[in-house]
Amino acid sequence: MKNKIIITGGAGFIGTELIKHFKDKTDLIIVDKKKDSRSISRFKKLKIRYIQGDLINENFSKKIYKNAKIIFHLAGIVKVPSTDVNLDIKKEKKIFNEAIKIIKNLIKFTNNKTLIVFPSTHLIFENCKKNRLVFNEKSKPLPNLAYARSKLKCEELLIENSMNFRVLRLGSVYGAAENEKRMFNLPNLFPLRARKNLDLKLFSRGIQIKSIVSVKDVARAMVFVKKSSFRGQIFNLVSEHLTVKKIGQLCKRFNKNIRLIMTKDKIPYEGYFIDCSKIKRKGFKFKDNYKKFAQYFITKN
Repeated sequence: MKNKIIITGGAGFIGTELIKHFKDKTDLIIVDKKKDSRSISRFKKLKIRYIQGDLINENFSKKIYKNAKIIFHLAGIVKVPSTDVNLDIKKEKKIFNEAIKIIKNLIKFTNNKTLIVFPSTHLIFENCKKNRLVFNEKSKPLPNLAYARSKLKCEELLIENSMNFRVLRLGSVYGAAENEKRMFNLPNLFPLRARKNLDLKLFSRGIQIKSIVSVKDVARAMVFVKKSSFRGQIFNLVSEHLTVKKIGQLCKRFNKNIRLIMTKDKIPYEGYFIDCSKIKRKGFKFKDNYKKFAQYFITKN
């Protein structure tokens, strides 16, 4: 396969959207750890090669990555603990170690000609002690949870090994998913609950800021940064900053039967702002907005 394009974790939320951007799908290979019959059936119809396997395994990784032209490395942990209260130390250690092992295998079995598009996270700034700061790509990262620490370490390994990479530091990704279990983060969970006529609980009266971006814009950005002039660059990718209260109010606007329950429960931090002017200067344009998504998802039949 001359133009071998690999999407690891390709059966997931972002991967499902990303494949829509490739007209010639004969070059695509989807690699995923889980055996999902629904995904297998869909990829078969699209004539996309689907391979099940664990990228922690060196022999498997070596075989998969051989002669790859582009790798969209989406494989990784799906659900992230939202606060320190939810921490499981053993699980945290496992999340970190597995992510590092997988990225080391990727680096080991590719070369600097292979383009690697890696989704990192805005959560690398989550441990900031002050509220409502603004972070750009040059700001000092302050990760807390293993998920964020592993993402930052992966960024560092790509840089240290002079790989041909592009990093996108994603906000909380929202959008409709085939599997409701994937709609666990707050920008997805609130519309999902509103659609089911379930009330929304707003901790600390909903003052926390959420940095968000649509799954459609994420997929567009991943294709956009393939340009050779972006080699070795990191981009923040957040389209909107909304408070939890604002998200709740938007959901109630499209389903007036639900209640917004304000609580005084403390939250770890009020949130921060992510500066995305760099990728905008390069020509990328965000096309989606949260209000339209909430309206569509809550009111659709």
